[in-house]
Amino acid sequence: MIRRGNKLYELKIPRNNKCNEVIFRDSFNLCPVALGKLVGAFGLQITEKQFFPHLANIPENYNKILPQLPPKTDYLYGGMPPEKQNEFDKWYEEEKNQQFNLDEALAEYCTNDVQILTEALIAFRKKFTEISKQKNTKPGVASEGIDILKDAMTIASACMKHFRLNHLQPEHLAIVPEKGYENCDNQSELALKYLQWYEETSGVPIKTAHSEGGEHVVAGKYKVDGYIQAEDRAIEVNGCVWHACQKCFGNELDKILPNGKTVAETREDDAK
Repeated sequence: MIRRGNKLYELKIPRNNKCNEVIFRDSFNLCPVALGKLVGAFGLQITEKQFFPHLANIPENYNKILPQLPPKTDYLYGGMPPEKQNEFDKWYEEEKNQQFNLDEALAEYCTNDVQILTEALIAFRKKFTEISKQKNTKPGVASEGIDILKDAMTIASACMKHFRLNHLQPEHLAIVPEKGYENCDNQSELALKYLQWYEETSGVPIKTAHSEGGEHVVAGKYKVDGYIQAEDRAIEVNGCVWHACQKCFGNELDKILPNGKTVAETREDDAK
């Protein structure tokens, strides 16, 4: 199962002795359009999404034929946008005196929903395949395009595949460093502000995490917050706290420091 929070992307049932592998995907991740708008969006030659009295779908109405349609409120009339209400009013005035069989209406409504989604996905799949067929292929090399139902779980991933296949030119995409182009050294805002203040008031250049090459390294492995090259002097901001110095913390080995570690753990890390 592939999910993010409550959003489900894919559910896969492995192949077994009784059936082949089955994959479930949320079509809304590929085509985020309301079901009622799919017919017009793709120009489908099927029945438009029907009105259905959801609030009338109760056991008391099963296996029963009502003399007329349920009231407007059962169709969630109040939640419809004005345009939809106008459309519903015309339909309701024409049909309200017709008998209503919930069993038949429910089956017809669900079947209609499935037909709309099926036809829309087929149309969308065909259109995306045509659009994504690779251009300027070598003679004799066929390109079938991207099968959006098979090759992608979201419309974003499908578009990225299309971009890479048909629009991204060789050597046009930079290989970004894993941690970006900015300096990777971690340093607190307090330390940076203090070192900047010290540099301005003392009139000496200080090498910090924002300097070219990052923080100064001592003994080949220790990075210091600030380094004054002219004086060969290192500056550690709140170093006593972050390194659990002996003078300040003594033998309080179980004391928790701001880094979330004990004095003993911090000293052990520094010793490595």
